[in-house]
Amino acid sequence: MVTSKKLKKNEMSIACQELRQAIGKEKVKDDEHILVSYATDYRRSIYNKPGLVVLPESREDVQGILKIANKYIIPVTVQARGNHSLFSVPSEGGIVLDCRRLNKIIEINTDSGYAVIETGVTFDDFTAALKEKGFRCHIPTAPGGATPVGNYLLKPAGSLATRHLDCIQDLEVVLPDGTVFTTGSAAFPGVGSHLRYGPYPDLAALITMAYGTMGVVTKAAIKIYPINECKRVALVEFDDFPSAVDFVKDITNNNIPEHSIIWFHQLHQLFGCDVSQPLPPELHMDPKKAPKGVAYSLVCVMMSGYTETVETNVKVCDKVAKRFGGRLLSDEEASKKMPITKGGFEELYTNYHQVEPNFFGLGASPMWITMSAPKDVKELEKWALDKVYKLGVTPILYYCQPFDYGRSMMFRIFFFPDPRDKEKLAEISKTFGNMFDEAMKRYKAIPMRHSPLGSHFQKTGGYAEVLTRIKKALDPNNILNRSMRIFEED
Repeated sequence: MVTSKKLKKNEMSIACQELRQAIGKEKVKDDEHILVSYATDYRRSIYNKPGLVVLPESREDVQGILKIANKYIIPVTVQARGNHSLFSVPSEGGIVLDCRRLNKIIEINTDSGYAVIETGVTFDDFTAALKEKGFRCHIPTAPGGATPVGNYLLKPAGSLATRHLDCIQDLEVVLPDGTVFTTGSAAFPGVGSHLRYGPYPDLAALITMAYGTMGVVTKAAIKIYPINECKRVALVEFDDFPSAVDFVKDITNNNIPEHSIIWFHQLHQLFGCDVSQPLPPELHMDPKKAPKGVAYSLVCVMMSGYTETVETNVKVCDKVAKRFGGRLLSDEEASKKMPITKGGFEELYTNYHQVEPNFFGLGASPMWITMSAPKDVKELEKWALDKVYKLGVTPILYYCQPFDYGRSMMFRIFFFPDPRDKEKLAEISKTFGNMFDEAMKRYKAIPMRHSPLGSHFQKTGGYAEVLTRIKKALDPNNILNRSMRIFEED
């Protein structure tokens, strides 16, 4: 890849003038207070102040921006609705391309089940528009102001992942030299987005999980689903994690849940806590032992369909839960035992709208997220809990959910350290990196997403070599999202 060069002050000044001429001066910002506001993500763990912020309003604006950035080899970091989890931290002195003004819902096609939206559309706007049509989309545990396109490009883990992992139907992408291409059936003029896989290779997959390094997405066709006649969330308690995994695997293989997720006891206890008050002392105790009267694992099962089908499936959940030593809670029991938790699940899974659990009020949370086979995640859970508990930060929270009908299980563990304790944060980062290496060897687990703090890209061998060749062809000057550090420079 091209070696980084330090941009001369006059070059950035010239580039700024050219950008203002190309897209309009009101879309190019170099005010100090604006640049500072883009310099970090919500975790405040990295601070890189950009040299410019640009706010395109059309695909043509994006083309103009990228051509000029490519001409002067200025790094470009794409953001859709703010910066989250290190995925779009700017390069120092580079350009932030903020897509928030690309916010049009272009089409909602209820016949083929897709909606065409621009990158800056928010979940709040999207879900509201879909609801008017009797439709819904995949909902993550993200705020309503987040972007569906940005979330879906990162392998979502929300409300439909058990069955419908891939939410993208097709993409419109702009390359650094200004080339525009569309994937899927929409690549053919006037055809529309009814088919993800056309007669040629699937380029949407190349852009997905690329973290903005392969091209800039300006719009996407997103899969949508009808709101069914009946919606129901069932809660099932288990005294251990492996039994919960067996239960989830069984009902998933028998096509019962539309979505299911296993919540750790400290997490479902915290869901409705008043985090402005001291937390219950048991949440700071050994997480491997649930308090008396509290289930170790709580499985949330979301079902929808015709009323008769859902009622039958609830009875099936009860039968299968008993087989694995679990207890299906009635609606009355759940409402009495965990009213806020039950209400939150219903808002997320049956009203199809974001809910931000109270525990996020505890602050920023380093997360360790991995994917492994169902049989391996049973042992991985014990091992990960032990590793994280030794870091001395409590409470410890995790959840686990099946992807793609249970072929792989996502395991996410997190907690809330003091963000001012740099020494502890460094220890956590090192521990998480070592955990990935060890989990790969012991449990055949892989990271769910790439982290710029510790790359496992080169471990993929020939895959890394081929993808790097593609990157060089699409972005020879390596201007796109360098801060992800996937394609390290010479």
